[in-house]
Amino acid sequence: MHIVVLTMYYAPDLTGIASTATCLCEYLATAGHRVSVLTGPPHYPQWKVPEAYKGKWWLRETIKGVEVHRGYVFLPSRRTTIRRILYDTSVAVSSIFTGLAVKDADVILAITPPLQLGLTGLFLSRLSKAPLVLKVQDLVPDLAIAVGMLRNRFAIGLAHRMERYVYQKSAAILLLSQGFMGNVKSKGIAESKLVLHPLCVDTESIRPMARDGQWRKRFNLTEEQFVILHAGNMGAKQKLENVLDAAVKLRQEKNLVFVFVGDGTEKPRLEAYARERGLSSVRFLALQPREGLPDMLSCADVLLLNQSATIVDMVMPSKLLSYMAAGRPVVAAANAHSDAADCIRRAECGLVVPPDDPEALAGAIRSIYRDSQFADRLGRMGRLYAEENFAQDRNLKFFEGVLNTLAAGGEPPLSMSAATSGT
Repeated sequence: MHIVVLTMYYAPDLTGIASTATCLCEYLATAGHRVSVLTGPPHYPQWKVPEAYKGKWWLRETIKGVEVHRGYVFLPSRRTTIRRILYDTSVAVSSIFTGLAVKDADVILAITPPLQLGLTGLFLSRLSKAPLVLKVQDLVPDLAIAVGMLRNRFAIGLAHRMERYVYQKSAAILLLSQGFMGNVKSKGIAESKLVLHPLCVDTESIRPMARDGQWRKRFNLTEEQFVILHAGNMGAKQKLENVLDAAVKLRQEKNLVFVFVGDGTEKPRLEAYARERGLSSVRFLALQPREGLPDMLSCADVLLLNQSATIVDMVMPSKLLSYMAAGRPVVAAANAHSDAADCIRRAECGLVVPPDDPEALAGAIRSIYRDSQFADRLGRMGRLYAEENFAQDRNLKFFEGVLNTLAAGGEPPLSMSAATSGT
């Protein structure tokens, strides 16, 4: 089977959609399929193109058995709403031109956002007469509206019409959670084309390890220090000022250290925010190599998730699964009705507090800091839940089966459990 994959990020990009897309494509290539990826040059989350890729309007390379076709994309130096729309659109337009050179597709897979890639996928689907499968990582335009990026009424109406059109014309839509399923069904999309396909995590690689590992030593963190770690993107939807405000309330706890690892549009502002408040207990580190992730997560005492109060059924953060697999307690400041909060409650792996409430966040961190047995139990529950629900092998085999079924003209199962039971 020849699978053509459209994605805005791909290896060596490190986080979010890049890690998901890379994992899926490398698995399919290992399983014997031909996989062609249409994407731009590496640039995320730093928003900078490495020297080796600069000045190239088109490039083809092979990464671990996957054909990667890279085209030019517009990278804004300053990210406003208009410039973000232009960036997203350039990814889609670029993929049209790189896609014209890729022949004999059996399935077109578009990983969104951006939603514009769905339109490109439809165009290539009609050219190749191959079914289009959408894998939805974030629900846009709902997310853009929720975080205040999209406010113009005309633009919102246009985005919703494009969303419905892409969904209606797709052969199948893979969604991360029941919240996502309900959201898309509410927009009039037939349930028969919706497939519940949660995120997965490599529980063999990311696993509980020694708390005093090399990562602590590298960054001069002592065994006595209690590390609260946020790993990943620092953007508008994270609203990490809330965490810094909680750090202010915990400044009397001398052994507490807040560590922010990663990059994102809001990082410079957050660093300035911490300096203004004299937060010596807060450190900002660059994005770390992927191979060091298991050690880094295990060296933390609390793994932190912070979301905007407006985010409910439109985002399922992939890092939450890595947190659980690492066997460390999770503290989340998130909407009580969000998919992330629901997952944490079901797993019994952490504490969920209201967003934009630094006092509540500080209290949750303090309760885990003062009760090591409670912390250990939360970590064990998270690890168990990740093994039972998000293990990579079963998830990827199901994904491959869905693509095989659609390429043969069949209808996909509604979920992995339905596929297992034969319903």
